[in-house]
Amino acid sequence: MKKKLYYILMLILSVSMFSCSDDDVVNTDDYSSDREFMTMFRKDDNTGKGDSDPYRCQVVELNDVQLYWYGVKGCAGYEIKMALQPNVSSGLATDWENPANILFSTTVGPEVTDLMIKDLQYSTDYRFAIRTLSTKGEGYHSKWYGYGNGRQWADYMGLTTGDRYDIPEVIVVNDVTKTSLRINIDRSFASAGNNEAFKNNFEVDGDNNFVMQTIVIEPSPTNPNAALPEKWRNYTITEQDFALGYIDVDGLEQNSVYVINVKNNNIPVHWDAIYNTCVIRMDGDPGEPILLTHYCDPNDTIPGAVSYNASRLDTIIANYNADASLAEGTIFELEGGKTYYFATNVSLCKGLTIRTKEGTGRAKVLMNGMYTINGNCQAMNFMFGRQPQSGELGGINIKSLIFEDIDFDCPLATNYGDGAATGNYFINMYSNGMAVTLQSFEVRNCTFQRMIRGFVRVQGANRKNFEKFVVEDCLFYNCGYYDNNGRGYAWIAGDGTPSTGKSNIYQNMIFRNNTFYDSPRTCFFTDNGKDLNWPANIQYNITLENNTFVNYSTRSSGRKIFDLRYLPGGSKITVRKNLFILTKQEADTRNLYMEGMDIRVVNGSGQITFDIQQNYSTNTNLTAGSIFSAGAFSANKNSAGFWPESCIWGKEELDIHLGEAGISPTDLMSNPNPPYINGHKDMHEIDNLDGLYYKNTDAVRNHEIFKLGIGDPRWASKVSK
Repeated sequence: MKKKLYYILMLILSVSMFSCSDDDVVNTDDYSSDREFMTMFRKDDNTGKGDSDPYRCQVVELNDVQLYWYGVKGCAGYEIKMALQPNVSSGLATDWENPANILFSTTVGPEVTDLMIKDLQYSTDYRFAIRTLSTKGEGYHSKWYGYGNGRQWADYMGLTTGDRYDIPEVIVVNDVTKTSLRINIDRSFASAGNNEAFKNNFEVDGDNNFVMQTIVIEPSPTNPNAALPEKWRNYTITEQDFALGYIDVDGLEQNSVYVINVKNNNIPVHWDAIYNTCVIRMDGDPGEPILLTHYCDPNDTIPGAVSYNASRLDTIIANYNADASLAEGTIFELEGGKTYYFATNVSLCKGLTIRTKEGTGRAKVLMNGMYTINGNCQAMNFMFGRQPQSGELGGINIKSLIFEDIDFDCPLATNYGDGAATGNYFINMYSNGMAVTLQSFEVRNCTFQRMIRGFVRVQGANRKNFEKFVVEDCLFYNCGYYDNNGRGYAWIAGDGTPSTGKSNIYQNMIFRNNTFYDSPRTCFFTDNGKDLNWPANIQYNITLENNTFVNYSTRSSGRKIFDLRYLPGGSKITVRKNLFILTKQEADTRNLYMEGMDIRVVNGSGQITFDIQQNYSTNTNLTAGSIFSAGAFSANKNSAGFWPESCIWGKEELDIHLGEAGISPTDLMSNPNPPYINGHKDMHEIDNLDGLYYKNTDAVRNHEIFKLGIGDPRWASKVSK
């Protein structure tokens, strides 16, 4: 069992067992400034020695941090500060000098050039700042090293503590109301799966139960003043509680978030004494929709906001996340015909709806992209979940995230054809983000332009479970082309988290009635190609229905729609009534690759269901009669054709149909071709998608694509029947 002698943030201040050489000490005799010389933490960016430097700043023993810095001759000492990365990520002095953001601050003498900080929170990003103190006193101390925003690698110091060892899940919270909840307790070692590794890190008594004595409840740092009766702050679990198997907690505050831990008081280190953490948001009444009246501040300090006549949203949503007076599920409405913007990344950690007010047209929302710095577009993206605050180790539960009737854009974002590509997404995730359970993610009747690197991406070692994921009636164009081969990240980039095997963003994913026009991506669906021993309760259920794909990811081979090489057993893939088109001008020499599926192994039960039927294509730019240049659904290897008994409509329906007569893109649609040809920097861009409307001709009316309702239905809406 891991037993440490220090509580969190207890420090060992000591002179190193080995001293720095003279080359690592700065002589200030010839330094003319009245201020003391600025020291720096030792890191590869200023030593160039990498891991070979024994004096480098690093994490040791998972959650102990060892800091080293350059000594300055003749100084009075050094002042060191530590903060959580999210609280000082701006790099601004105002954030670093806000006492609420500082977890620890100390001064050491001039002879000390190292500091160990022990027993920090696991899986957490910390930032550090240091300055040299002058013998002349205040006003002569050096500037602070470490206030950078993270983009200037040599000017800031950040370290991420290691992931905690496996933790038994001994508490589960349910029956959450506005002011009460139930904590279910199961301390049985057998219930935790008889994992012998648990005994290395957790105390188990003679009855084969995990040892625990105390329930600790705290308001989340997002709402530190939330109501909490004193008895729940440090509640001693009784034998009656253990016999019942639960504790009912009352007196909490609606809409607020609470952090709940159960603790073994025999372990002196807090982060090793607790078991699994529950982070719970209380219920509340969302109330009537809130209209966000458009207002462009004439003195807005965000470049481009005034010229785009844009009203700011990111501060409103960030405040909503922490506002206990607004319930989860609040609806925010925008004014149609008006432009709004997000300046910086925004965490989606509290369920909400953002939509255009009905009957007012459509609102436009800019994902920044209004200005550049050194030629680089300053883009933002949403972030699923959030980074942990002090004391938070568990996951968060989010109800519904809904976007409706909005035109999203990042106007100055550039693709590879412009010389350099913008690395933005619609929604990304922090690599150290908290585990997330998302009840539903819904996007309806929206348009997306200039999301260059990816659409939705998850990452990090923590669990991610999306119970419902629906994208309907949306348009995607002018996206992608992040590199010469048309890669970047997938439209839906899962990570196949190997550390838990419990993540599943594909539990119920539906893409229906959408159009994707010439927006190169590495693939459409991926889980990062991880061959995992999935638990039996993990299955994928992906539906791709009534979508239109025009020149889907044509730049290079290998860009599949389904790049899901290793599927959990019991999964289902539905592909119905989609329309696939490859088209270009006669003089255009661009590549027109299109690939379908790469599925190699079905793990666990080995069972899979393919519901594939009535998919059609136009009749140009075919390879051996198929719109797919490789990876056809009917292929006998690495595709649905390898499992014919699992194809509920038969193997013949795996083929992409041309129709009895066949029809070309230009006979079907009014003007589907890309406006620019191969080699033009805008060869994958288009002003609008009006050219995709079907021609009102007998050839169209008599074709199966029209008669069977294949593809995005909006393009057939102008054809008389």
